[in-house]
Amino acid sequence: MLAIFCFAEFNDAFSVSCLFPAITPLSASLHPALEATEVSWVFSAYSATFAAFLLISGRISDIYNSRVCFISGAFLIGVFSLGAGFTKSKIVFFLLRALAGVGAALNLPSAVKLIVQWFPNPREQTVAIAIYGAGGGIGTVLGGIVGGIFVQYVTWRWILWFTGIVCIATSFIAVIVVPASPPLGDPYQHPWTELDVGGNIFITVSTLLFVYALTEGPIAGWSSIECLAPLIISVILAALFFIYEATIPEDMAALPPKVWRYQNVPVLLAVALVPFWWWSTLSLNTIPYWISTYKWSPIVASFSFLPNGIVAILSAALIPVLANMWPSRRIIMLGLLLTCAGTILLAFADQQEKYWSFYVPAFIIGTSGCNFISVAANVTILLNTPSEMAGVAGAIYNAALQLAVALGVAINSSIVQSIDMERASHGHLVGYEGIAAGYWFNLGLFGIMLLGVVVFYKASDVVPSKGEIDLV
Repeated sequence: MLAIFCFAEFNDAFSVSCLFPAITPLSASLHPALEATEVSWVFSAYSATFAAFLLISGRISDIYNSRVCFISGAFLIGVFSLGAGFTKSKIVFFLLRALAGVGAALNLPSAVKLIVQWFPNPREQTVAIAIYGAGGGIGTVLGGIVGGIFVQYVTWRWILWFTGIVCIATSFIAVIVVPASPPLGDPYQHPWTELDVGGNIFITVSTLLFVYALTEGPIAGWSSIECLAPLIISVILAALFFIYEATIPEDMAALPPKVWRYQNVPVLLAVALVPFWWWSTLSLNTIPYWISTYKWSPIVASFSFLPNGIVAILSAALIPVLANMWPSRRIIMLGLLLTCAGTILLAFADQQEKYWSFYVPAFIIGTSGCNFISVAANVTILLNTPSEMAGVAGAIYNAALQLAVALGVAINSSIVQSIDMERASHGHLVGYEGIAAGYWFNLGLFGIMLLGVVVFYKASDVVPSKGEIDLV
């Protein structure tokens, strides 16, 4: 049963990273063909709806039937992924990717809720959440490898068909394996007020506009009306959301203000940006670059990513051992230090001859660090919030992960494009300079995160039980 729940986190990451090796054939296969500036929408269409609908999905999981949400979400991902694999229309492809993101938004928070529900023992629950959290890192890394295999030997469309078949099969297996549980709320008794429709409209539209602005920034320019208008509106709607949530009873709110007062939750949500930011920019800057610049085949480029997959699995196995030795603060700090070290190595990996001397050590160090951060932050957030809020807590955490993908890809793409254009305008060859600058930016951001943990994270050697957690 735990394997079924962990599949949700694995598939979320896999669904994004598996398409990085397919960028070139995918762009040419759709009609009209994708422009270079439109490639980011392959990922943002999924991430935007995923992040936007996570909060309302988490709320549904908390007050109604999380089992139904989980099964429905997996089935929807499968159906829309199959459809995206068959379509030749660019617009329809983006639409189906966006609808698959809605299915993922239903799938993930309910998986967290079910883990908390079916593993109530604190020790078992901690291990279960750790295994669940590790699925994201493993999915991110293996997605690129599996995607490269399909691109090389069959067609990029098999990436989506494979995802669809597995997700639909998972939904049917879950019907059999996951026990039925009574709903936590009556869906016919005050359904609108129970779901906080007003608050969810504010935050859903705000998130969609925010991701749209991030995606359009590198395309139209950060000062363009296409970027600034949705960005400003999204910020206004987000402010209205928090004001609105503070004016209604906390038990009716989609995101109760008390969430921010639980120990270390704000810091943990900020730190949660780091792993998927690092993995998404790594995937963006390696496999496509190797294929286009070094002329490696998709299969060679993907298998050159294999050390990441091996390290993701091994470091995930190490996390429960570290959890028994160190408090989460120390694990997160170690993870940030390792991630920073891996980022520095990547900034200097400007030649294919540096694969073994720079890329591989960066993979080993950086992926280990990201796994430590991801799992420790996920476990600590869920342990520091009451079990009745597990769905919302999981939704907030996963929203941070999706925003990290959108932010990381958008900002790094903008840095690369601006530096490449500047070099080209001066008659210089376009090389690794833009990618390296993106990594230096990432290093500065991760350093700020590390400083934030040192200053603001309240250390505790003993994790309180659910009933003992108090506001701080």
